[in-house]
Amino acid sequence: MATFKFTPKDIYEADFGTKMRGYDKEEVDELLDDVIQDYEAFQAELLRLQEENEFLKKKIVELESQASRPNQANLEETQRLDNMSRVVSSRINKPKTEIGQPSNFELLKRINRLEQAVFGPGSTSSEEA
Repeated sequence: MATFKFTPKDIYEADFGTKMRGYDKEEVDELLDDVIQDYEAFQAELLRLQEENEFLKKKIVELESQASRPNQANLEETQRLDNMSRVVSSRINKPKTEIGQPSNFELLKRINRLEQAVFGPGSTSSEEA
């Protein structure tokens, strides 16, 4: 930040030497009074802008942290959905026998168990043949 050579008080207390045929002291004082007013206004505006700048910097940090939180949630959700889509696509691409359609051997075993349950353990179709 720039440093200033004068404060409004320095300008107000400035004293000019008088010489013969010098400037009119009242005119110099009036001009310096105007400079002091402008200088004070500039200092107040500078302070206001610095405070606003700090506030806005804090707001940016806050908003960036809020924006990163949903992105993290979205990333986790996207990863979960990707995993699910991989599982679904792998099941779609599997042969039907692997998905849950029983093989002939499994069907025969099932029929055998059902016959034993209905007709008793000694009556199976394999014994009749």
